Amino acid sequence: MPKYILLMIIAILLFSCSSSIPEFDGEEAFTFLQAQCDLGPRTPGSDEIELCRNYITGELKKYGATVNKQKFTTVINKNEYDGINIIASFYPRMSRRILLGAHYDTRPWADKEKDSNLHNTPIIGANDAASGVAVLLELASIISQKQPPQFGIDLVFFDLEDMGEYGNNESWCLGSSYFAENFTEVKPEKAIIVDMIGDTDLEIDMEYFSYHNSPNLVNEVWDTAKDLGFTEFKSKITNKIYDDHYPLIVHGFNAIDIIDFEYPFWHTLEDTPDKCSPHSLYVVGQTLLNIIYTEK
Repeated sequence: MPKYILLMIIAILLFSCSSSIPEFDGEEAFTFLQAQCDLGPRTPGSDEIELCRNYITGELKKYGATVNKQKFTTVINKNEYDGINIIASFYPRMSRRILLGAHYDTRPWADKEKDSNLHNTPIIGANDAASGVAVLLELASIISQKQPPQFGIDLVFFDLEDMGEYGNNESWCLGSSYFAENFTEVKPEKAIIVDMIGDTDLEIDMEYFSYHNSPNLVNEVWDTAKDLGFTEFKSKITNKIYDDHYPLIVHGFNAIDIIDFEYPFWHTLEDTPDKCSPHSLYVVGQTLLNIIYTEK
């Protein structure tokens, strides 16, 4: 075969692969964010968090996912809470898998408000945590409608992430800790957590624990974002963040966190949808789609 014909075939194949990556809809993802916020604060033990569970589960089943609820009980400040991790699987027979996770509970206390009289007020949590859930739900919609990716996909919606005490790491991320401790399957090739990624002023640095545990996966994600022209991903390592990826790391997962921790409305009553952007959801969602649909 002449060399130029071979090169043409390779170029066509490469173009075919790149054009087969679906497009993430940031506006549609934002409707998922808004719908969660419309329920009110989704704090543990509340009617609103049960409504949120039903909403997430209903959307996932609509998209044809196999959905399981992992129930657990924990004690926080001498109070007992029932938690539920929602696990949705697409193409469960595929052995190669990617896990994508986000927490769906919101903090019961606005303890970063300047006015201490507001500290016991629960927050809406548009960015923390509705943004991550919104991206995962839009990914579920796309995966169910487009061609199957080369990986089976597991979406995990973690409960009881955000009731922790500052300075006491083990009091945070209780849902992901329970999930990691009780995981008995073959571990996924990649585990990516998304949290606080809806900020209108999005800037995502490389998180310290992520890079030191899984530098290849961090570089893959950041290089993918760079190839897509997403300058919101910054190639600098900052912040040791105890988030839902950390219990996964402890239990041997190839896990990283995509998070913009520099958010001025964190754990305040101002964490509302107007502080979030469909474009930011698009940037993260499209990066993840390229990871899902592209072999590395």
